[in-house]
Amino acid sequence: MLVISRNVLVLAALAVFAPSVRAEESIEPALNGYCPASYFLAGKAVKGDSAIRSEYQGAVYFLADAEAKKQFDADPEKFLPQFGGLCTVAFGGSYGNRIPSDPTVFRIVDGKVYLFSQERAVKSFDQRPQVYIAGAIERFAKPMIGGYCPVAYQLSRQAVKGDVKFQQTIRAEVYHLSSAEAKAAFIKEPNKFIPRFEGMCAEGVARGKRYAGDPTLFAVVDGRTYLFYDATAKRTFEVNLADIVIKAEATWPELKKSKPAP
Repeated sequence: MLVISRNVLVLAALAVFAPSVRAEESIEPALNGYCPASYFLAGKAVKGDSAIRSEYQGAVYFLADAEAKKQFDADPEKFLPQFGGLCTVAFGGSYGNRIPSDPTVFRIVDGKVYLFSQERAVKSFDQRPQVYIAGAIERFAKPMIGGYCPVAYQLSRQAVKGDVKFQQTIRAEVYHLSSAEAKAAFIKEPNKFIPRFEGMCAEGVARGKRYAGDPTLFAVVDGRTYLFYDATAKRTFEVNLADIVIKAEATWPELKKSKPAP
């Protein structure tokens, strides 16, 4: 485990990649600005009003009008699409692909909203809705970073297994937190605690490779958490910290569009 506070090397690295990080983390409305309450209240997808907004679990939602906001605020879970808004067919199908949905393409089944990437996906869903829903439910229950608590890396300086009773969904991803305090901190600042590069090995990202990080091998640098594929990658990172951070941040925007290495 490596913990590094601000120093000359880190500051130099931040000076280079901070603008791109800020751009990535700038707040954008969930559902591409569509009103989550309108699926039920209007029976269709309706663009929300940027002046009428609500925040829930780290995401900002635009609502269509005051009534939509009132009902959404009273019970957000009632209106939010299932599986964090991922395409139900892609996620619940054979490969479990995490494909973003088109907020205008939806179905309501048993009082729940399901989104899809395109009309063709809806046609597949209509033939076997319960099969896709069951598959998506099974996959969505599996937590990110192997069920380890993303907050513990920074607050406890340890890799700590989370607890399902402190489960939290952020941007279509399920995390297990280790305590109620950790969950509250995570909801307040998810970007602060979620490992960089979606938990991919930071040293590998710098080399243009997507290797899943081992959640027990981590470093906390200037308030950000980085994971590593193995001990060798971690040692390489520690020796070449500033250079690797700069390269990884520059490489990630394009690399994140590819599939993780086996």
